Amino acid sequence: MLSTQKPKIGLFAGGIEHYWTRCGMKELPSALKKNALKLMKRLEKNCEVIYPFLVGNEAEARKAGKIFMEDEVDIVLMYHATYVDDAMSTALIDEIKGIFPVLFLSQGLPNIPESLSMIESGTCWGVNSAVQLPGSLKRLGSDFNYGLVFGHIENDRAISEIVQYAKAARCVKRLKGKKIAFLPHRSGDVPMYDTYPDEARMMGQTGIKISFIYVNELLVKMQKVKEAETEDLTEELYQMCEVIEPTRKEVSLAARQAIALEQLVEEKKVDALAIDMFPGLTPICGMIPCVGMARLIDKGMIVTTEGDLSVAVAALIIKELCGKPVHFWENLMFDEEKNWVLGGHEGGSAGFTMAKRGTRPKLRNTQYINFGNCPGAPYNGVLPQFITNPGPVNLLTLFRAENGYEMRLARGESVDTYPREVHFEHTIFRPNISLRDYFSRIAEVGVCHHFALVHAEISSEIEKAAKILNMKLEYLTD
Repeated sequence: MLSTQKPKIGLFAGGIEHYWTRCGMKELPSALKKNALKLMKRLEKNCEVIYPFLVGNEAEARKAGKIFMEDEVDIVLMYHATYVDDAMSTALIDEIKGIFPVLFLSQGLPNIPESLSMIESGTCWGVNSAVQLPGSLKRLGSDFNYGLVFGHIENDRAISEIVQYAKAARCVKRLKGKKIAFLPHRSGDVPMYDTYPDEARMMGQTGIKISFIYVNELLVKMQKVKEAETEDLTEELYQMCEVIEPTRKEVSLAARQAIALEQLVEEKKVDALAIDMFPGLTPICGMIPCVGMARLIDKGMIVTTEGDLSVAVAALIIKELCGKPVHFWENLMFDEEKNWVLGGHEGGSAGFTMAKRGTRPKLRNTQYINFGNCPGAPYNGVLPQFITNPGPVNLLTLFRAENGYEMRLARGESVDTYPREVHFEHTIFRPNISLRDYFSRIAEVGVCHHFALVHAEISSEIEKAAKILNMKLEYLTD
């Protein structure tokens, strides 16, 4: 599961020392330090803050940058407490390569008072250098990717934005090296061109790693699962769920497969699993792996079906930002009058813990009549059916566009209603615009038809993760 460690901010605060060494403003440093400490205190409610000292010249800027690198901060917050010259800023930027900088366009006073001292005035001159810096970097030919936050230190919105940047930067940093395993490959039975990934491009843009697991490895694990373990989980499933069509023999086989799948994932040390159920896995193992997939999601694993790499990465981003389980979702049925879209997937798309409070999940046969024409496959299969909890939701997918992967994000709510007899886990999504506009927007910008759905409102954090990744973001509902 996601670590509860707070994101770490390196606070770069200062201004040119000329003011207090040449211009007689001897009281200015103490006023600047006071504001820096005030900012630090506000940020420390949600973040760990590294504030080395008040920076007054280029050498000190480099020294601060080295400290931030050594402490492995997630972002460097560039707070121009008073005017900071470009040499100081570029010296800092040179030292913090790989750490995302956020420019805080702020000042020492909350407003423009009717009267003020020159020292008070001096605590506001950093506005000028913060305005100047982006233009100077453009003229230098710098490919400078940075965040911008505007507002006074006492402004809750501004502080919240800084914290969001820190969370997003930590997410992107933790994304690097995440291991996604195909089991055994992308969708092979039904060609879905939108899910055909560019693995090299995805690795280059996000830093993830890709591996493969083979069906035979799962089959061997299934054969080694002890009868007592299988019986214990079978009984647990009967206690937790209302079993409708499946026989006990089918539920037992689904339990055995679930145990083996969990053991395999743990052994392979993967962070996300992109499963393709046909034409190989289900016929060879004798059971569709939906119960096992749902249990993996409950344990904090990212699971997608049809070998979907894009949604696996989108879901990893979501998990790193908020730590909540992720529902593999697609648009399946709409109600224009109610502005509802029912969606989910064929099973194993959501964890049992995501079932609406006060309801009991069911175990059903598949939504298909049977697998009678698929040699080796179970006749009916076993999968969970429930509706997920109501509340705000975000839907995220990555789309392979001309210049690389881009984000597509939808906002709305999970409807508080009863579960439908659809034979899979589902969420009824109400976007915050009309369905006509929602689907028109989808057609306009292009999407992958699968989404990662999370019961949370984290669109601001997703925006900032996209910014840090240099990945274009298109809203589908705003």
